Amino acid sequence: KCLPMLDLSGGSRPDGKVSRTLRNTLVMSHKEMAFKKVVQATMIRDRQHGPILELNRMFYGAMQQRSEKDWARTIFAQACSMLINVSSESFLLPHRAWKVRFVGESVDDVGGGYSESIAEMCEELQAGHLPLFILTPSGRVDNGVNRDCHLFNPAANSTEELNMFRFLGILMGIAIRTG
Repeated sequence: KCLPMLDLSGGSRPDGKVSRTLRNTLVMSHKEMAFKKVVQATMIRDRQHGPILELNRMFYGAMQQRSEKDWARTIFAQACSMLINVSSESFLLPHRAWKVRFVGESVDDVGGGYSESIAEMCEELQAGHLPLFILTPSGRVDNGVNRDCHLFNPAANSTEELNMFRFLGILMGIAIRTG
């Protein structure tokens, strides 16, 4: 009932600071509410998980020990190749977008394998095992601010790398949808 009495035009104070802050906060909360409604309305609830992925992390671990750079064998690349052509409905689930079976390991995925696969993908992305990101100029010379930050790699433009960027977007969407 108080909102109609508030001047949100920015004219109540000479600098308009309080009104702009309040206006932005109110508008953001409405946007967030609308976004949450859309996510809830588009969620598919009749399945526990999407497709089953067979990921071989032992093979990539062996590659790392031999110090070879074969990013196509990373968990991220393996998952990307299996999920890039899956229907988008598989990613509209409320919890697990896929089920994981680690090759050579006796892991029954009731959620732990899924979480572990995402954690390993994030680690691979941050550790530079994939060609998708490069260090900022400050990071390359180890001087200045943002030394620990990365930029998209403009040279990563092959079909396989573009699919990996698309898959990265899918992962971000899953993170937003599932919280």
